[in-house]
Amino acid sequence: MDPAPMAGTSGKRTGSPGNGSPGALPRGTWIVLLAALVPYLALPTKPLLIDAPLAVIQNPVLRDGKVSDLFSHDFWGAPTESDWGTRSYRPLVNLTWWLQHRLLGTDETTSIDPEAPFNRTLATWLHLEDMGLHALGALLFVLLLLELLPDPRWAVPGGVFFAVHPLLSEAVSCTVGRADLMASIGFLGVLVLHLRADRSRRPWLLEGGAMLLLAATFLCKEYAVAFPFLLLGVEIALGLARGWPDGAARRRKLVVLGIAFAILAAYLGLRLALFGALGGVPMLGVGDNPVYGKPLSVRWATAAWLLLLGARLLVLPVRLTYFYSYGTIPIAESFLDPRALGGIVLVAVLVAVSIHAAARRRDPVPAIASLLFLLPLGPSLNTVSIAGVLFAERYFYLPVAGLALLVTGELARFVRTNGGRRAALVALGAVSVIFAGMTALRVQDWSTPESIARAGVRAYPRASGAWLELGLALAAQGKDAEAAEAFEKSLEECPQSPFTWKNYAVALMRLGRYEESVAAWRRCLEMSPPDLAPLWRGLGKAELLAGHPDRAVRALGRAYQLRRRDAERQEDPRVKAALEREADELRVIYQQALLRLAQQRLREARTGEARELVRRAVELGALPAPGLFLAGQVLHRAGYRDEAQELFREALAADPDLLRKKHEVAVELDRQGKHAEAAEAFREILAVRPDHVSTLFNLGRNLLLAGHPQEAIGYLEKGLARREDPRARRLLEEARRRARRAPRTSRLR
Repeated sequence: MDPAPMAGTSGKRTGSPGNGSPGALPRGTWIVLLAALVPYLALPTKPLLIDAPLAVIQNPVLRDGKVSDLFSHDFWGAPTESDWGTRSYRPLVNLTWWLQHRLLGTDETTSIDPEAPFNRTLATWLHLEDMGLHALGALLFVLLLLELLPDPRWAVPGGVFFAVHPLLSEAVSCTVGRADLMASIGFLGVLVLHLRADRSRRPWLLEGGAMLLLAATFLCKEYAVAFPFLLLGVEIALGLARGWPDGAARRRKLVVLGIAFAILAAYLGLRLALFGALGGVPMLGVGDNPVYGKPLSVRWATAAWLLLLGARLLVLPVRLTYFYSYGTIPIAESFLDPRALGGIVLVAVLVAVSIHAAARRRDPVPAIASLLFLLPLGPSLNTVSIAGVLFAERYFYLPVAGLALLVTGELARFVRTNGGRRAALVALGAVSVIFAGMTALRVQDWSTPESIARAGVRAYPRASGAWLELGLALAAQGKDAEAAEAFEKSLEECPQSPFTWKNYAVALMRLGRYEESVAAWRRCLEMSPPDLAPLWRGLGKAELLAGHPDRAVRALGRAYQLRRRDAERQEDPRVKAALEREADELRVIYQQALLRLAQQRLREARTGEARELVRRAVELGALPAPGLFLAGQVLHRAGYRDEAQELFREALAADPDLLRKKHEVAVELDRQGKHAEAAEAFREILAVRPDHVSTLFNLGRNLLLAGHPQEAIGYLEKGLARREDPRARRLLEEARRRARRAPRTSRLR
């Protein structure tokens, strides 16, 4: 049995880290810093990807808000009292980004394009800061090893192993992972301060710092709710292994644990006051998380299976992806599922090994390592409430610390018993070098939205989230056909995702597959709340392009009403102005649909309905000049000439060059040989200027060339009655000859 220090008569645990200089970092710590930074040297050149632009760039609170606003809004900038937020409350993380905006200025365009200059500059600084945070985390882990391992010579090798582990790459690289970095690093600081208090002459100073850090972690990431339990577990492990403290030390630890749980209670009370609930995401749906709507037993069984998957990723960090969901991780329908059983066995083994090591070997390291693995993951795996994701690698900062602690501790114990320190160091160094290379390669995946998505597809060819992100990346490049294929593959795995249906509908619309786009928009609406104006707008535009103006009018009318309602209810002046602008844009599109429907009714000889539709369009508000002109054309052809002329006057007043532009279009159509379309364009001009001679001649000529000689005769004769023109006379004679050969030519509409 390994010798272990026991509690002394003073009531304090003895057993310093063994370096003879409490609080000092060992020689060679610079190697740990290099290990934390070198694999990420390419990261500052990478853009902000996935959720980062929404969280950091488009977040209105970061751009325009005051510091106090950070504490009254969620992580994404939604007011805490809203029913459409996420209830993610991480104000200290947002504070770091808020300061970044103040230092660099704010891009008024709020572009989410990762290549935008402001975004590039911001991304560089954010990545450098996250690398610095990771280096700080590695140093704190070295200090933790000094506290827990008898031989301080293992602190640097263990720190290197921790710093280069590939499973940490997402937390460092994805920007939004700063929440995990800050919370986890904060808790490492809590542990170091709390453990060092046992050897300090002023323990309460260190304990006070630890409790302040603990409170800060709650404002960085939601799974900090596990940290008081983790602190309690560490004390139990140390008590079993090194003996229970007595006297003043015991009282101090009980008080500290009481403060830790009081902080937890205060945090839960704050969430209840701000959100009206302790957890949950109001806007979640079946397409967001495979366990959505599943019984609690399924969620817990799946969580057990995910612990097994997490253990595999810790030991063998391959097939990493940002997109764990449908097509990557099957859920466990019951605790009898072999995967869930495997997770339960894993937990049982960890508990048994931890108790045995602490109670029999007097070694607390396996127990503390197991706690660092299990407890932070527990609330993250949908065991308490359903989160926006099923699983994420950025949750693993503390679990990786647990693995590194366990590996280093067991190697140190093996060497104490069997010797071979050099061989053990070489083995650990070789694994660290391999892991560093894997991390550097993983960082390259974060180069573009397409590269991170393709990495996900390579790891899991059926990953719906990766195919969705790939589709979005391809669509942003204008590769709509490839984007549509990617969306289709995503929908094969997750047909219940309204967001995917929406983007698929947009891609189909751009490809000219309008009927399919309409069907996709309708699927999206079936799965979404019925009062989302953008979805009705998309459906309306697709219906209009598909040639269904009646259905387009219904959809766009609803979109217009919803957006006006949203603007009226909004209290934030900036947001209200944006919604009002969108409502105006919707009004114009709605008016266009009404006029298109009026044209259809006119072709159906339903002139009264056509006139009413035009009036509805005009009464909605100011029409642009082309819209006024089109409205006049409908009324003119419907026989309401006086009303038409009034609209023509308004159109020309709004755009005096309108007729010239129409004439240029008509001439270009004529030049291209599109005579039927050119005739229609000249006819529109003639409705405004019925006696314009050159327009009469041009219209007659194009009608003749389009195969309508009988109709051409009337316009040519009318023009010649006002001005003699030899060429027009020859056209009239030709039209009469053709008309005699084909007396029943249909009239061009």
